Amino acid sequence: MHMTPAVGANRNRAESQGYTARVARALGAVAGRARLGSSTCLPGELSLGESRSDGNGRWDKVVIFSDLHRGARNAADEFRRTERAYRAALAYYLRLGHTLVVLGDAEELWEERPQVVLDAYSDTLALEAQFHQADRYVRVWGNHDDAWQFEDSVQRYLHPVYGGRPLVAYEGVLLGVKKGGVALGHLLLVHGHQGDARSDQWAWLSRWVIRWLWRPYQRLTRAQVNTPATKYDLRHKLNRAMYTWAESQSNLVLIAGHTHHPVFRSMSHEAQLALELAEFEARIGGRGNDPSPSRGVLEQHALLLSRLEWVRTEEQDAQRQSEGVTFAKPCYFNTGCCSYDDGDITGIEIADGEIRLVRWPDDEGEPRPRVLARDLLEDVLAAC
Repeated sequence: MHMTPAVGANRNRAESQGYTARVARALGAVAGRARLGSSTCLPGELSLGESRSDGNGRWDKVVIFSDLHRGARNAADEFRRTERAYRAALAYYLRLGHTLVVLGDAEELWEERPQVVLDAYSDTLALEAQFHQADRYVRVWGNHDDAWQFEDSVQRYLHPVYGGRPLVAYEGVLLGVKKGGVALGHLLLVHGHQGDARSDQWAWLSRWVIRWLWRPYQRLTRAQVNTPATKYDLRHKLNRAMYTWAESQSNLVLIAGHTHHPVFRSMSHEAQLALELAEFEARIGGRGNDPSPSRGVLEQHALLLSRLEWVRTEEQDAQRQSEGVTFAKPCYFNTGCCSYDDGDITGIEIADGEIRLVRWPDDEGEPRPRVLARDLLEDVLAAC
């Protein structure tokens, strides 16, 4: 039967609304369990402008990474390329006193057995273990490492690796944020697969397809599904659904992973670049009004203008195909991932009163963070 464009559009709209509703119900359930003090969710408190320690670790400085997908060091293993950047980042944040939050899909257990992965990456895990032994390590399980939702699996496989006090893998983390004793709001940290049928309700089927079809194909062809970390926007439909749920909450910011698409302050890449350009022009005294700028200033200004137009053209095309969703509140952030095929990793830092999207390595390929975007956490929560 022939379907008219109007009927097709209505069906797509209904499917999209149903998908968004499923994600909302699932995230709402996690948030509810966290607020009720469920053992599956870790509570904590982050005090801006203060160094604070509680029974769940230090929260004054935090770095959040997700989606490592550590495998067996074979051709299907996406983490082999990014291990160097990840280990460099761990050494940096360990010395600076950050709490490390691994926000799900640390191990690729849809493809490999747990012990195979743990043996393949013993050196990297030893670095993570130093955070745990310093009481500055938090594990959240995702869909690809959902075995860690079971305490017996964690104690059988992970505890011997990390040592120290018993390790717990959580469904989510709920951080209360205060300044001067005044509550500003909450940060909810989850992997982000909740409500997405392929990763949640139908995970058993997805797991079978990946283990028995996709993994052998990867080994033969070395095919990859992750692209370099060049975009941080909301065009991924799950990112849009998670934003929609977070927007409906009060004084809450959602931080997730899973989609492998970084999102910062619910702003598009174009908006971030426009802000960066405006700040640069303010520093040089206007839009290039200096009649004789230095060559370095001129080149930097020209590159910012060029990057903005490059991304603006791309995002205008994406907007023509979008579902008309507008993003008014800075209520949703996404870490990106630690398994890009160019060897880069992205993550989120919370320190010095700021929230930052960072990439390792930097633009020169050196082992240090490149801050892609930043904002005051207090301002973000005030706008939510």
